[in-house]
Amino acid sequence: MLQGGISTVTRISVSESQSDKDLQQYGATFGLNKAFSMLLKIDLSGGRKKRTEASSGVQKAEERVHTPASLFQSLRENLIDNGNLKIVDSDYQPKVRDFIEFSAQLRKNPIIQTLDTFVGLIEMAILFSDEACQKPKKGKGKSREIEERKILKKQMGQFLESLKTGNTVDIVSNELVCGFKAVITLEREFLNDPTMSDLVDGQFNVLGKVIRVIDSEDDAISLIRKTAMSAIPEKIMKEDFSSLSALATDQGFNIPVLELKVRGPVIQVLPIAIFV
Repeated sequence: MLQGGISTVTRISVSESQSDKDLQQYGATFGLNKAFSMLLKIDLSGGRKKRTEASSGVQKAEERVHTPASLFQSLRENLIDNGNLKIVDSDYQPKVRDFIEFSAQLRKNPIIQTLDTFVGLIEMAILFSDEACQKPKKGKGKSREIEERKILKKQMGQFLESLKTGNTVDIVSNELVCGFKAVITLEREFLNDPTMSDLVDGQFNVLGKVIRVIDSEDDAISLIRKTAMSAIPEKIMKEDFSSLSALATDQGFNIPVLELKVRGPVIQVLPIAIFV
């Protein structure tokens, strides 16, 4: 960053040169030019000098490349120098197209995290149920229960895959010092870890561009907006998942609360960099 990139190849060449120079001086008292003064030799005064010059030089050529970190450092410094980067504080009022930088705790898309947990629990339940059915005197009721769990797991798995399709994924921040929450839309190809285990449960700095601002609590950013399920009314969706939510609240399972939307005030951000 400090040296403007990393030098990958350095070539050094040394050159030397030597030259001889002859200096001749001519003169005449009768105002004749050089040619006539040489022929008449009238009161001619002249001289001849020889000088040898030698020179040497060193030429250095190198190829430099920038790492993503050094490019980001240059961009950040440029935004700060030009007054285009806004550091989020208690007085900040979000606007679309603002370049902002803020510090926050990040977490995965709540609905994806919740469904991942449920699918894992159902897989464990099916595994233990299959082991129980392998014992003698298995009942028909037990087999029907296992089949129902397998159907539920398949349905939830298909819904989960629809949420994970596409080139982007959402992560959510806690409430910022300006009173807004942030939904950060990431490009999957730029993730170091596809599971995003390195981005959750920690305090991070985010530099990005605001693409949407919601001031009112009556509006929200949908976490299922890129799926066909977004066309289903929220009331019906909550009724379908009510049994799953009850499992989390009533039976003491450590399962994230199912959230389909992030209520305002909230901003949506396209990140340039997430760093510590």
